[in-house]
Amino acid sequence: MEAESLQSVPASKTAGNALGRLYVALLPGPLKYSPSLLFPITAMLSTFGAVYGHKWLLLGLQLVPQQVLAWIPVSQFLGGLYAAHPSICNMLIDTVFSLAAALFAFVILPAGDLIIGEEPPEADTDGTMENEGAYRAVLYTCVAAHWITLLTAVAVVGSIPISPLPLIGLAFSLGCEGGLLFTVAHELLHSQRPLDKALSNLLLCSVGYMHWTYSHLAHHRNVATQRDPASARLGESLYTFMPRSVVGNLRDGVVMELERLRARKLPFLSLHNRMLWWVGTPAGLLVAVGALWGPLAVGLGVAQALMAIFILEDVNYIEHYGLQRALTRSGRYEKTTVKHSWNGNWLLTNSIIFRLQRHSDHHAHASRPYQALRNIPEAPQLPASYPIMMILALCPPLFSRIMDPRAIAYSKQATTK
Repeated sequence: MEAESLQSVPASKTAGNALGRLYVALLPGPLKYSPSLLFPITAMLSTFGAVYGHKWLLLGLQLVPQQVLAWIPVSQFLGGLYAAHPSICNMLIDTVFSLAAALFAFVILPAGDLIIGEEPPEADTDGTMENEGAYRAVLYTCVAAHWITLLTAVAVVGSIPISPLPLIGLAFSLGCEGGLLFTVAHELLHSQRPLDKALSNLLLCSVGYMHWTYSHLAHHRNVATQRDPASARLGESLYTFMPRSVVGNLRDGVVMELERLRARKLPFLSLHNRMLWWVGTPAGLLVAVGALWGPLAVGLGVAQALMAIFILEDVNYIEHYGLQRALTRSGRYEKTTVKHSWNGNWLLTNSIIFRLQRHSDHHAHASRPYQALRNIPEAPQLPASYPIMMILALCPPLFSRIMDPRAIAYSKQATTK
């Protein structure tokens, strides 16, 4: 398939969806991004569902007339199974509830993208700077919602008995909510406002990834080159990419901070050293959590952080997969343009992750706020939305089969222009 036809696939199938136009009409301006709060809401549902899910289900069944239950073919079988093994059944029910945020991220959200389709052209009419404060307010609300959700979760786990499987499910769901955390932190760290940068660090503290405020700037400088650990090579699997990206991002952050200390002649052992804050702040947070709610709460905090980092690196993997900037005759890499990032325009996911899928325009104009990011039809186009691509990345042969021909085609197209 030629690159030109590849570019037209997403638009021809999903653009102009009537549901998308209705969505934009009902949620104009900053309200379009209010569904981002569904992540902390479903994570809160996961938190309490991990403990009380079976009670909710039993209460709900009591409200259903027996005549209705009799029409369900497996109701008698399930009732007998529950009567014989109530403890096991309660744990399994709680586990399902504990996965609410994960199911939202990787089942409901992809389905919504397929149904609602891409952002219609009228969605871009609100991308002005007139209501900039309202758009920032959505980000600030997400910061508060994340911390309320996380602190509630560790308090519940530290105060109420919880079975092992629901605890694992809760950690997974909180990690998925942490994926939104990184999106909000990413938007805030690109801001020039001191408050926004402080809030970005506050978010990243909860997952022990504060160095990312530095290493991400190096990513923008070196994107789509061999120097950038956060740009996936053609044919590289997610599982090869991830350790290289995690270690490389940490190295970039440390190197940049050492250079800053050296240039300003600041002592290493001082409050000026941001590396000490990167380590000390999350460590202090875990100590406080342990003192208040015990070791199980600390374990949950660590587990959700690891899952959130996995989500981040899964997204990093797909954003630049197989795209490379060419070396010029001077020995320098060509300028970063829209052709060096994969673009996606699915409305529901864009509303929840603040248009991160419009990554081509973001790298071409890093200071542009999320509401003003443009859809770039001529940029390399992802065949599906981020949640679907993240799932595909877990199976390297399938991901490679789908993405390698596209990456090669777009690279050939770019070199002929």
